[in-house]
Amino acid sequence: MGGLFHSHRGCFGVARQNKVQWANVGVWITQSKGMTMSGIILPGQDKEPKPQGGIELPRGYGRRAQEKPQEAPAPATPPAETGTQGFTAPSASPGSRPGRQPAGRGPELLFPPQGARVQCPSCGTPYVVPVFSIIDLGANPELKAPLLSGQINVAVCPNCGTGGALGAPLLVHDPEHQFLGIYAPAELNQQDMQLQKAIGDLTQALMRKLPPEARKGYLLQPRQFLDWQSFVEKLWEFEGVTPEMLRRQRDQSELLQRLSRLVDDDKALEIALERSAHLIDQDFFSLLDQLTLLMRGQGQMDQASALLKLREKLLETTPAGQEVKARQQRVRQLLERIQGAKNRNELLSIVLEAWQEPDGQQMVGSLAIATGGQLMDYQFLMALSERIGATQDPEARKRLEELRQFILEVQQQIVAQQQQSQESAAQQAQALLQEVLQAQDPRAVLQENADLVDETFLALLAANLQAAERNKATAAARRLRQIYELALKILQENMPEELQLLNDLLAAPDDATVRRLLKEKRPLLTREFLDSLTPLEAEMRQGGRADIADRIKSLRGQIALMM
Repeated sequence: MGGLFHSHRGCFGVARQNKVQWANVGVWITQSKGMTMSGIILPGQDKEPKPQGGIELPRGYGRRAQEKPQEAPAPATPPAETGTQGFTAPSASPGSRPGRQPAGRGPELLFPPQGARVQCPSCGTPYVVPVFSIIDLGANPELKAPLLSGQINVAVCPNCGTGGALGAPLLVHDPEHQFLGIYAPAELNQQDMQLQKAIGDLTQALMRKLPPEARKGYLLQPRQFLDWQSFVEKLWEFEGVTPEMLRRQRDQSELLQRLSRLVDDDKALEIALERSAHLIDQDFFSLLDQLTLLMRGQGQMDQASALLKLREKLLETTPAGQEVKARQQRVRQLLERIQGAKNRNELLSIVLEAWQEPDGQQMVGSLAIATGGQLMDYQFLMALSERIGATQDPEARKRLEELRQFILEVQQQIVAQQQQSQESAAQQAQALLQEVLQAQDPRAVLQENADLVDETFLALLAANLQAAERNKATAAARRLRQIYELALKILQENMPEELQLLNDLLAAPDDATVRRLLKEKRPLLTREFLDSLTPLEAEMRQGGRADIADRIKSLRGQIALMM
């Protein structure tokens, strides 16, 4: 076989016209000690996949040795999804191969991925990636989104962000469209007989898991695809997306990369925008915002700042930017009204008002994402269902049913993105802990990987420490406790000022201390900081932590008066 590691096919955005889309609301995810300031967030296992055979890694890559898995609790609220080095867009769009691993729910997957250990060709960091060989969309429809968005069989270094697609064969079964296709990249350099045998083995493995009535004739003739682009175009065809739409997305991705390099050269940026003005639309801003989130989640703050600077310039200098800016303002106004809603029916009326606007999908999607999906919960859906049942007009009823289906899709995407981020965070924490335990200078390793020292890593450390204490492994427990204390100190040292302020405010012993802190840190009291408190309050209240939720609500009121 040839090498498995390839460069990204950089394309990233929203192509399917009837898929969930939302406005850009400028709310970011940031983790703090014991809590999350949630905003726009991006399916997965809570345990590292066990390594097995079945794929060949490129030169310099080693297969992961069998290890006894560390005992770990479910990860904390996940960070934003990571991206790739530079500005190669890890796509959430059709036709691309991004920088993240896919959805996965461990035992719930009919064909779980195999774990392979790879070594970053740029910085040499070893890490584990899950590799799928078979995906049955009939048994696991939750894998369709990561498959279409290019999040299957990719690797991104948790240390430096270098990444690419893995050239591993992949069999995909879509019973709804009676489709069985296999991506067998030409670079595998297999003889035709070997390739046919491999395809036959994968097909037989699939058919053995299918019930007899599902074993139909089309399964005997899987379609072969030698390149990922033609493979994913066929899959997107079932979703109503044309090759022309995919090409436009690729063009937008390439444009974003060019513009990101010109952000400090106003004249060159102006020329580039004049030449490519037709590509700057709502989808372009979605692409830009998602990539910014990825960079922030990965800790590449310089790149994230450059993208934010580019965004601000595009908001002021492009027609699409003016539309996004106006929508942001409308979303903020709706969020303020939602904060004052007294009950679910009042909240429903606000959402219905947004749904009736010409860009209703984007508006409602923005509200759902900005609040982490927590305001539009089961009770909200019950109120909406009651409203549907009481509506006699067929057109109005249809519109309400479309809203319900749309909200369900948004919620599914939020859950899938959270699960995926949890999986990646758990894998990164496991790899970092192993490296720290083997290091002669644990503090140096932790400082070098400070962006990975988060709630998930601390939870993993605590679980291993408790296990060592239960087993009376005194030396191991002592070393783990030392590492925990080092990690906690590094986490506090590297915490953003906004989070330090929030923690200080929540820990303040009295109102006088709160007022003093707010006065001293007034420059940090931005609109983004205020907006980020809304989903955090909802998260705390939904989690049964009403005391913290009430304090956050009080803080929001005080901060709003100071702005």
